[in-house]
Amino acid sequence: GHIILILLSACRHKTQNPKPTRTVTMSRKQTFILLTLLSLQTTTSQTPNPDNWWCGPTYTEASTQCSQSCKTGAGCPVGTVCFSGITSCSTSARYCGKDSDDANARCGTPCPSGRGCPQGEACFLDTKCDSDTPSGGGGDTGGSLGSDGGSSSWSSFASPSSSSWSSSSNNINGLTGIPAIEETFLQMKDKINNELFLYETPMMQWIPSTVYRFDGFFDGLQIMHSQGVAGKKIYLGGDCAHCHMYGLVNVAAFLAQAMKETIRYDACDENSWDRVGADLMYPVANACGQLGQSYQDYQCSEEERHMECEVDPQMTITAVTNAKWWGAPGPLQCGPKSLYPQTGHWDYMYACNDIWANPPETCDAYEGQTGGKAMNDAAYPNAAGRTDVEGCCWWGRGVIQTSGEQVYCFGNPPTYKYY
Repeated sequence: GHIILILLSACRHKTQNPKPTRTVTMSRKQTFILLTLLSLQTTTSQTPNPDNWWCGPTYTEASTQCSQSCKTGAGCPVGTVCFSGITSCSTSARYCGKDSDDANARCGTPCPSGRGCPQGEACFLDTKCDSDTPSGGGGDTGGSLGSDGGSSSWSSFASPSSSSWSSSSNNINGLTGIPAIEETFLQMKDKINNELFLYETPMMQWIPSTVYRFDGFFDGLQIMHSQGVAGKKIYLGGDCAHCHMYGLVNVAAFLAQAMKETIRYDACDENSWDRVGADLMYPVANACGQLGQSYQDYQCSEEERHMECEVDPQMTITAVTNAKWWGAPGPLQCGPKSLYPQTGHWDYMYACNDIWANPPETCDAYEGQTGGKAMNDAAYPNAAGRTDVEGCCWWGRGVIQTSGEQVYCFGNPPTYKYY
């Protein structure tokens, strides 16, 4: 499925208890990939020009003071750093004038050092003089990064199916309007698939995910950059010459969170993990909420109430993914009380593959099952006291495990979206 980058929930909902804290240690290889992702900046459509690298404590001061260049990317004085993409410090475009308009109109006295103008005039940076087109000036140097000027953007595409990007040929036609972002990810495609999007097997091996792949991620990035959710879009840069680096940091931070939440488990649907009761078993009613929560009762604020879906007590759904260790609970499921009058627990210690039993037993609750069994002969409440799964179809889904009825329902009549 597509990785839809929902960085913020559609609305803020109240929870009775916070989610448990999980400490995740990423492998050296995965850490290396994330660092490589941030360091890749060279693209065919935007080649860094070392003449535009200048020192300063901030980008604005570097682009206005033009005190020292740093063509190697290093060598700046203490307290300053090297900024790229600063075209305002071009010495050939510095001219004197009474004001900026006068300097651009007359192109009279050049001042490449920033000094030497006649009395009553000042040296203006980044004029149109000796240049076919203005370079933009100051901190607004992002003309080639997603602004006008012929570069297409993802906003031209309504859905992944209409995208002009081909995963087989790796051809792109300006999908983001930010070439540095696009080509960085396309250069990393194989590494992302084979070295970053990995999950940990029950045997403690890290192998490529079956759920999260580059193509879905790239299409999801397209949607969240151009369309967004509830007015929120993912920031990828584009408003200055080096801002794509901030965009890469933003995506890398998101992927690190996604790794913690789901990718390392190869999960799209929430796993049943909350053990309760005297026997510390997994209630089947965990589908309704874990740690004492009730997912179907999450509420939006009044101004965002239109995003909620009405809970349908007749809805019946079975999760697509679940944990696969020996005895792991089966996929979460919901349905009316007419189908499930009461729910029990999942016995993770049960040996389901017993050919000597009468009749013989097999592990057939889910594909790849090796142990465990659902025991519904007696009611077994979850942490909130539920012993049914009616209306409990709102467990966490997606790469960030967003839960509640307010984030899956779109349109009127509602259409349910699962990614």
